[in-house]
Amino acid sequence: MKFAIKKEAMYPLLQYAINFTSLKNINQILQNVLIEAADNRVFLKTTSFQTGFSCKIDADIISFGLTTVPAKILCDIIKAIPDESVIDFIFEGSALNIKTGRTSYQLPTMDATLFPNSPAITPEYSFEIKAGQFLSLLKRVAFCISSDTLKTEYNGAHMNIVADKIELSSADFQRIATTSATFENAFSDEFTVNIPKKTVFDIIKIFENAEKIRVITDKRQISFSTDNITITSRLIEKYIKSITRLFLAEYKLKAIMNREKLIGVVKRIAPITSELTHGLLFSFQNSQLTVTSPETENGKGTEIMDGIEFEGENIDIVFNAKHLLEILSNIDSPEVVFAMNAKTQPALILPVNDCVKYLLVPISIEKIT
Repeated sequence: MKFAIKKEAMYPLLQYAINFTSLKNINQILQNVLIEAADNRVFLKTTSFQTGFSCKIDADIISFGLTTVPAKILCDIIKAIPDESVIDFIFEGSALNIKTGRTSYQLPTMDATLFPNSPAITPEYSFEIKAGQFLSLLKRVAFCISSDTLKTEYNGAHMNIVADKIELSSADFQRIATTSATFENAFSDEFTVNIPKKTVFDIIKIFENAEKIRVITDKRQISFSTDNITITSRLIEKYIKSITRLFLAEYKLKAIMNREKLIGVVKRIAPITSELTHGLLFSFQNSQLTVTSPETENGKGTEIMDGIEFEGENIDIVFNAKHLLEILSNIDSPEVVFAMNAKTQPALILPVNDCVKYLLVPISIEKIT
């Protein structure tokens, strides 16, 4: 195997590939990247068994072949090579020789036949979607995915396809998020899959500049592909069938506020909250909202926000400031709606005109005083 490739073409993809290795695994092949030269392209593959990454890069191929080398070491080498360099790779059956200018390296290799092949995905369900649209949906729910490993069904983003609608939802016991969009064509079969949290964030990071994403799943595994990159992942077998049912509740109290002004108020009062609960007291009354941090060893803070639209009886309700700010930062609308029933029941938070909804569980007032 012999080829030449530009640093700028290889290094960014190699950085992504490392994220799909298993660096602490005693099986050394899972720490390696498979390199294959064929058809005027270089193919890179990495896997941790749970997830996999593959890509293709245009290169000057002199002779075909394949091998595997330690992924992190290779990435560190390529990073250190000066920008705009052309790098020569030569593999003749033992070590992988890397050369650029007057600098050369030799890396140990492992037999490519030891590299595990990902199980084939039977394309029971597939669709194509604009990358920007899909990533926007994922970002709106990703931060609400739980990290509690004892409740695996909460460790992913639930993707549900019904007719011409795609819906993504997640929950972390304190918040529930759901958002949706429509396709141009309807699907004949409904399906739901639960995409692991790590895979969700990998997709958001790696496909940031993509145009379209092709999704294929058999409900055990799933793949996300662009023209030159494919991410594969095992799916979480469990999922929450009724994850969005709480959004169907009716609410007696409603407040409409300027989102940017509310974010400013919360940010100014939040630093003085309890480090344990981050609780802020929200007092809704007529056209006024008073945000208060209960008195702690850090002191006490209060700010009044005028000009809100409020319907219903006055209410005092406590929210976690950090959780609320994350929700507000994922809403694009100039105005945001708070719909409530009681200080002990989840509040519905949503933009005035957009297909995203959040439920935020309040904190007991007794816990912050």
